[in-house]
Amino acid sequence: MSLYLSSGRRLPTRRIPGYETLVALILVLAIITIPFLAAPWLIVDDAVGTADAIIVLGGEAYPPNRTIHALALYHQRRAPVVVFTGGAPPGRPPETSSAQVARRLALARGLPPDVALLADGAQSTYDEAVLVRELVAAHGWRSLMIVTDPYHTRRAVRTFRTLIPNAHVTASAAPFLSPCADPWRCGARIWRYVASELVKMGFYRLYYGVPLS
Repeated sequence: MSLYLSSGRRLPTRRIPGYETLVALILVLAIITIPFLAAPWLIVDDAVGTADAIIVLGGEAYPPNRTIHALALYHQRRAPVVVFTGGAPPGRPPETSSAQVARRLALARGLPPDVALLADGAQSTYDEAVLVRELVAAHGWRSLMIVTDPYHTRRAVRTFRTLIPNAHVTASAAPFLSPCADPWRCGARIWRYVASELVKMGFYRLYYGVPLS
């Protein structure tokens, strides 16, 4: 706070002892806690009934949570076809794409080849939506069921709804299948995933105009 004498001269400003430390502590606590508080908000799991196609988004690690969950949905007759998306890592051959790897795994687990479609070559969720939009137009689909990791569902659904407004888009969150016995390691994994998603959602909002809610 600045004080002035009657002569107009300004008195020196006194800072509260430890002010900078307090501000730094608040910032650190916010950085740590905000991802954990936002985690439930990121999850969209609103798929009920059936759809024209199940869309398995690429980029999953091992175990293949998304592919296994999509197979379960198909066997429940939730959709007649399953579309696998996702491109190959830069510099890698096309057959190593996320879409083709997931499709081969699904076929090995009993998915009929004629219902396993590819939307290959995407390097982002936005690219996946662009490629699937072409399939929607070609097949006349009116509803899509997105399958991806839980914390990716909100950005994925909002992106697909923005790019394919004529289709009813829902999400079925694929549960994580890898065990996590160490609570600290589990917490760190959740924090990294959620923090990354929050940054990406901000980018998608600013660059692509994808709404946050």
